[in-house]
Amino acid sequence: MRYFRSVGFSLVLFLFFMAFISSQDKNQEKTEKKRPPVSLIRKDLLAVDTKKLDPPKRNIFTPNSAGRVKSAAYEDMNERRQAEQQNMETLESERLSARSLGLRYIGYVKSGQKITALILFEGEALAVDVGEEIAEGLSISMITREDITVIGSDQEPRKFPLEGEIP
Repeated sequence: MRYFRSVGFSLVLFLFFMAFISSQDKNQEKTEKKRPPVSLIRKDLLAVDTKKLDPPKRNIFTPNSAGRVKSAAYEDMNERRQAEQQNMETLESERLSARSLGLRYIGYVKSGQKITALILFEGEALAVDVGEEIAEGLSISMITREDITVIGSDQEPRKFPLEGEIP
């Protein structure tokens, strides 16, 4: 008898459980019908800008020599390269003249309005001011943060750039 009670109780419990599940499914279907599904992405905040693109400057699938159209940016870049090469050549010539003279501008000290240059002349470190004569026929004519100008016996000014980083 006890067995029948436990089986009956289990059956009643099972029926209550099934009724509960079926009522939950009906409630869920009703709520789904009432409101539309909500997306996680807010599409109203997405920017939809359609820009009209310019035609390509060249076909990247053709070989370099064929079909190349030179743009203004490409020509500007070439002009800059040529100017840089000329600057490098002038700097090289100045460095060569500096080596032949044995003078290197390695630094400066600024106090008030006066700039004192630190140079290496023929292996000797010197602190010089404007107007000083460092050797017979060589005098300092101008000192700036970027370079020093020396006038030789031929009265031709020569500029020597500051070696290292310029602050």
